[in-house]
Amino acid sequence: MRNLKSLALVFIGLAFLAGCAGLMAWAVYAFFQYLNTIPKELAAPLIAASATVFVATATVMVGRYYERKKELDSLYRDKKTEIYDEFLKEFFALSFNSGEDSAKAEKDLVPFFRDFTRKLVLWSGPEVIEAFVAWKDHLAKGNPDAKSIFLTEAFLLAIRKDLRHTNRSLRKGFFARLFLREGALFLAMAEKDPNVTLSALAEIENALALQATAVQKGS
Repeated sequence: MRNLKSLALVFIGLAFLAGCAGLMAWAVYAFFQYLNTIPKELAAPLIAASATVFVATATVMVGRYYERKKELDSLYRDKKTEIYDEFLKEFFALSFNSGEDSAKAEKDLVPFFRDFTRKLVLWSGPEVIEAFVAWKDHLAKGNPDAKSIFLTEAFLLAIRKDLRHTNRSLRKGFFARLFLREGALFLAMAEKDPNVTLSALAEIENALALQATAVQKGS
């Protein structure tokens, strides 16, 4: 029954559009038929006046259309910026927390992530949603590795693109260089082993820290 109603509405809409098109065609035909009944010296200025009115009307309509489109684009971009900024504040706060603060922040973020996902569906472009889902699914495995970093980076790049920023000059690994203490080391390890884990990176970082401490004590 629902399908029949939908089909009927489609036919009604098509019939309405066909009627409007037919009415416009009839009006144009009637106008030119009228021009054939009047003297040529009157027809020429009438055509010129009609063309002027048509061009002016079309110009106003097109101008209003693009003005409205610009307003909507600005509204969407402002809303997206607000949503992404709110998310990044929480995400970066979690990234820089440690110990008990990190566990508490992660627990508090559960409702926040649920709310963010809802807003993502309403406001974000398809590339951002796809990047977010891929990132979330991989993090759910509970084994942070090189792919976790690069998926996070892909998600951030998708956000920037959705806000119409260029990513042309951002090299792969910018996220690691920004937020990992040994970003360059991580990238070198990931190049040799794409499945390298962050725990392996942490072990090397601790070994380097101990080595530096021993050198300082020795000097």
